[in-house]
Amino acid sequence: MRQSQFFSPSLFQEYIEKEIELRVFYIMGKCYSMAIFSQSNPQTRLDFRAYDWDNPNRFIPYQLPEHIEAKIEMLMKNLNLNTGSIDLIKSSTNGDYYFLEVNPSGQFGMTAFPCNFPLHKIVAENLILLNNEK
Repeated sequence: MRQSQFFSPSLFQEYIEKEIELRVFYIMGKCYSMAIFSQSNPQTRLDFRAYDWDNPNRFIPYQLPEHIEAKIEMLMKNLNLNTGSIDLIKSSTNGDYYFLEVNPSGQFGMTAFPCNFPLHKIVAENLILLNNEK
């Protein structure tokens, strides 16, 4: 079978030398952020999701700069989303933050457990508030 020289329109992310990967769980205007130290492991250097179960990455709570949280808030409002998981990279070369994606139905347990964020309670409380507004 001959390989096609054409493929669907795609977006390609330029390689960014990273200091850390960040997973942000956003809910109702608040960001809960976690740093993922994946860059020093050859198996997870490009993407922490290539898990190394023998030598797991370190996860810690992370405070985003206010201007980045404000940009996330603006993005989520423009997308009309009140919750989602956001992936970012902080560059090791210039310190800039790069947005990778937002998953509107992203899981919060991945951020809650390692960082001790009470996200199960926060999600439940927000669901109750939204239900009471009807």
